[in-house]
Parts: sequence; C-alpha cells; structure tokens
Amino acid sequence: MKKIRLILQKVSLSENSGYVALLAASLLGFGVMIPKLGFYMDDWPYVFYAFNKGIPSLQEMLAYDSRPYAAWLYMFGFYTLGFKPALWHLMSLLLRLGIAVCAWALFRAIWTDRNKEALQIALIFLLYPFFLMTPAPIAYTHIWFGFLSLILSFLLMVHAYNSKRYKAIFLTIAALLLEMVHLFTGEYFSGLEFVRVVILWNLTSQWETSLSQKAGRVFLNWLPYALVLGFFTYWRIVLYKNPVGIFRNSPVVLQQIFIDPIKTIFLLINTSLRDALSVLTIGWQKAVTAEVLSFLSPFAFFRLGLAFIGFVLVYFYLSHLRQTVEHTNNNWKQSSLILAISSLLVGGLPIWLLGRSIAESNNIVSASRFGIATTFGASIFIFLVIDYLIAERKKVVFFSCLIALAINFQLNNAKLFEHSWEKQQAFSQQLIWRAPTLKSGTAILTDEEIIGFMGDYAISFSAAASYQSKDIHNTVPYWYFPFYYTNPDVTELLQGTQLQADKLSMHFEGNSKDMILVSFNPELNRCLWVLQPLDHDLRLVNEDIRRLSPGSNINLIQENSGLETSLPEQIYGGQNTKTWCYYFQKADLARQYSRWKDILKLWDEANLAKLHANNGYEYIPFIEAFGHEGNWEQVSYLTKSADKITASLEPSLCSMLERLSTGTPKSEERDNTINKLKENLKCESYQ
Repeated sequence: MKKIRLILQKVSLSENSGYVALLAASLLGFGVMIPKLGFYMDDWPYVFYAFNKGIPSLQEMLAYDSRPYAAWLYMFGFYTLGFKPALWHLMSLLLRLGIAVCAWALFRAIWTDRNKEALQIALIFLLYPFFLMTPAPIAYTHIWFGFLSLILSFLLMVHAYNSKRYKAIFLTIAALLLEMVHLFTGEYFSGLEFVRVVILWNLTSQWETSLSQKAGRVFLNWLPYALVLGFFTYWRIVLYKNPVGIFRNSPVVLQQIFIDPIKTIFLLINTSLRDALSVLTIGWQKAVTAEVLSFLSPFAFFRLGLAFIGFVLVYFYLSHLRQTVEHTNNNWKQSSLILAISSLLVGGLPIWLLGRSIAESNNIVSASRFGIATTFGASIFIFLVIDYLIAERKKVVFFSCLIALAINFQLNNAKLFEHSWEKQQAFSQQLIWRAPTLKSGTAILTDEEIIGFMGDYAISFSAAASYQSKDIHNTVPYWYFPFYYTNPDVTELLQGTQLQADKLSMHFEGNSKDMILVSFNPELNRCLWVLQPLDHDLRLVNEDIRRLSPGSNINLIQENSGLETSLPEQIYGGQNTKTWCYYFQKADLARQYSRWKDILKLWDEANLAKLHANNGYEYIPFIEAFGHEGNWEQVSYLTKSADKITASLEPSLCSMLERLSTGTPKSEERDNTINKLKENLKCESYQ
C-alpha cells in the first residue's frame, strides 16, 4: 500500500491533460445513459418531417419555426446520422464536449497563467445542473452548435487580438464568420455578443493604462463584430417575415422600448436579475434534494457510484495537476468576476426581448433552455464563490463534491427520460399490434397526457412516424388529444365535435365521432387498452373514460393485408413479440373480427412461452373465444382467475357473460357455467 501511495504521489499531470479530464467528465455525466435514451418532445417534429416527408422538408419546418437558416444543420445531421437515437445522443455529447473544450481554451487565452482555474470553470460549465432537456438530442442541436460557434468565435477573437497584422486579419475574418453562423442558426446567444466588449477590455487592460486609449482600442476591435450583430438585428426585426399566419418569436419587449423606454428598461433589468438568480440556484437546489441523493433503487446505487467515481477522479486529477506557469496576473479575479456578472446579466437578452423569462415560467423543464446562455457566466461565478469562501486546503475536496453532485444530477435527470422512452416504445409497439392500420383522420384520445416529456404534438408526430405514413403534404393523418386538457366536455365529444390541431406547417382536422379511446398505464402492469362500447362499465378506468367508451369507434381500425405491420426499426429498434401484451393486442384485434380460433392459437402460443396477464381485464378476449368454441370449463377457470387477480372487474365480467349467453349456441353446459359464474360474481348487483 505504501508503494502505491508513493507512486501516486509522484504522478504529475500536464496542463494538456485537461482534454482527458473533460472527456471523462462528459462520459460520466452524459455518455453512460446514451444506450437507454431516445427521442422526446421537440425532437419528434424533426423526426416526422425528415422520416415522413423527406429530409429536404426540414427547410419548410424550420421556416415555420422561425429558424430558416438552421435547416442545413439538421439536413446534414439526418443525412449522416439517420434516425438512430444513439447516434444523435453521441453527437449531442460531442457538441457539449466541444463547447467545454473551447471554453477552457478561451479562459486560458484570456488568463494565460490560470490553467488550473480555467479547467475547473470548464468542468462546471460542462456539467452545469440547470438545463433539464439535455436528453433530447435533436431539438437542441442548433443551440449546442450555436454555442460552440460563439465560444470558438470568442477564442479566435482573443488570438486575433494577440497576433500580428496578417494573422490577426485572418483570425478576425474566421471569428466574424462564426459569429454570423451562430446568430443566423439561432438567436439564443446574441445577448452574449456584448460580452466581447468585456473580454476585449480585459485584454486591453494588460497593455494600456490610459482610459481613453483603452476605450478607443476596445471600440476599434469590437466594431466589426458590432456591425455583424447590427446587421443580424436589422434582418431579424425588419427584414425577416414569418410565414403567413405564424406569429412566433416577435420581440414585443424591444418594441415597448420605443413606447415606454424607462419602464421597459427597468423591466429588463428586473428580469435579468431574477433569471440570473434562477440559473445560479435552481439547478444546485435540485442537485442536493433527498430524491437525487436517495438509495431506494438499483439505479440510485449506480448513479451515486458513478458520482463517487467522479469525485475520486476529480480530486486525484486536481491534486496532481502540474502548474507550469507562475501566477503573474493579480487582477484575474476582478476581471473574471466582471466577465461572470456581465454574462449573467445579458445571457438571456434575446429571450427577455420576446417577453419570456425563466422566473415567470410555469414549466421549468421547458423554460430551462432559456438559461443555457447564462450558464457561461454562472459557471465562472460559482467557481469564484468557491475560491473566495473555501479555505485553500479544502478547495479541491469541495470542488470535487460539486462535480460529483453535478454528475449525479445529470444521471438522475436522464433516468426520467429513460422511463419516457421505454413508455413511448411500448405505446407505439402495442398500438401497431392492436391497430395495424388506422383510417386517416382518426383522433386518438386519452383522459390525460400519458407519456412524460412528450405532449400532444410529439405523440401525434410519433404516431405518424410509427405508421410510416407517406404522401403527406400539410395534413397529419392522426392526432393525439388528451381530452382532459383539450376538450373536457364528454357529452359534447359523444355528440360529435370538431377536433383540430396545428403545429408548424401541419394541420389536423377530425371529429370526435372518428376517434379511438385508449388507456395506457404500464406502471400498473397493464397493456395498452383500446376501449370500445363494451367497456362502458369497466371500473378500472375513471368515470370520464367509461362515459366516453361508447364513442370509441374501433371500426377505424383495419387489418393490414400481407405482412405484419411493425415499427420502423431505424427509430425504435427491433420489436419483441415474446411479451404478454403482444398476444393480448393480437387477441383483442381478432375479437374485433370474431376470429375465435385465431385467439385460441394465440392463447396456446402464450402458454407455451409461459406468459400470462397481470390484469384480469386482459383475459376477456380469450374467455370469449373459449366460449364461442364451446370450452366452458376454460371459460369458468379463466373467469375466476381474472376476478381473483384484479379487484372491481366484476361488472365487466358480468357483461362478458351476458354477451356469451346471447351470442353462443345454446347448451346445458353453457347455461350452467354462465349461471354459476354470475352467481359467484353477484352479477345481479350490477344490472
């Protein structure tokens, strides 16, 4: 042990080892969960347009999303990565890593003798616990790419400032091109453009002492970047026009400045302070909650174990990082604090000018994207607070704990998305099994949203992708409505009412007469249930669903002639038919067409695979099939089994027995079996 300790004490890591440190941190924080993650929320419009309408249609989509010049980025992404979620997640990780590496290089270029501090800030920046939609790999590609372009532009600007004439011109041109790229790809980081002044002031202060000379030199160096920013602002506000009927990302607060400048400026200052405080506190509060630090599941042990590994690695790394340059810049804390505060105060400017903010949002998950730009300044500020408050010999321990908390936060956040992807896969797969084809114009209704991190438009686009609908112009063939939010009046839905939806350039128009009602609660060990009029007395769902079930038109479901319908493998991966839900869905579909012998074959296959239902409701198609085929012994056995494993199922079982008593050939065995079962279930109580 002493030998090992002596060897470790002799380890000395060079400054350039920071690349490995950032890579290891990104793998711990984001990489290990990649195989378990999929597509979410705003990812699905991109997938739908590229998959169903063709990759070039992304130009149309992004024109409606007010980001027309981001289309090339997404088209390139789909042409090179295809539709596999893992590849998109890997690209997202590489972009995040690239941003952190460039930020580290930028800090080293500004503070040439502060490599260790620069690396610690970059580590915080990489893993900063605030943005809650990190596992959505497609929708934020333009944001990560824009951030990378901005930081790289800053870095080239610093090198241009410190270079001789011809090299400086070349680097400045490259920095200006990157500025244009990030501005026209997405305006998220246009506020941070004003941070260039602070960076240039810091660089100039190292050489100039006269205030007027510093101001003049900063202005001349900033002028080309200011002109590009001015041109972008003019284009965005004056020249750019949204498609007809689209009112999106209008700078309403900027317009108010010309009407009531004093009030509007105070409003912006107040908003910037509140949002800066939100970015500085909310994520770290979430990182230290009891939920995140609990040991109540195997995954909790896994992520806390990885967080501990992160702590050990960071502590070891920082303890053995060699400082090759002596500190000469005594004003670096002051300059870094100014850079941090200025970044915090202007990072969200483009968002605030649209009348949005983090502090006033009711949905912090979605609004967390508004703070991405601000994490640049927040990372510097957090490091400076640690550097100021924590004693020197304890700083490495405290900082290592901080990174461990950030890793734990990112892993815990990704786990929530893993559950969502598993549920998406199960929903889409079972829907395809139960409804191989759906009539165009079908509305899919549930009582409330059934999948986390999705939303009605995301599920609608994923359904269209699942059915691989083609020849789509501007009409989506199916749309998902959680009626509790969209139209809670069940009576109106039963009578027939228009159901409309619009998203980007796509439109859906249907009627509640043309809908199927579904219930999906895999958390209760249930399969997807496509309800129908027979389920009017099903007590396993809420009253609104029971009342609406007579309006569920299963005739909209059609069988697919030829090969069995399956999900697009390039999106969802291969399907697994060796599950109970596969046999239940196929049996329920066969019941719709009274194919009783097919149901019994499915029963035999399920038994052979030793699969069974966890909910008695899912035995009903099989019980009816046995009844129609005259196997009343099995009817009795399965009915009792269904009643035993699931409480409150008696009304549905009694209705099923009534259907068998009127829909099957008369026999003494039939009547005796049904009468005994009705007596056991006390069916007279439900009539």
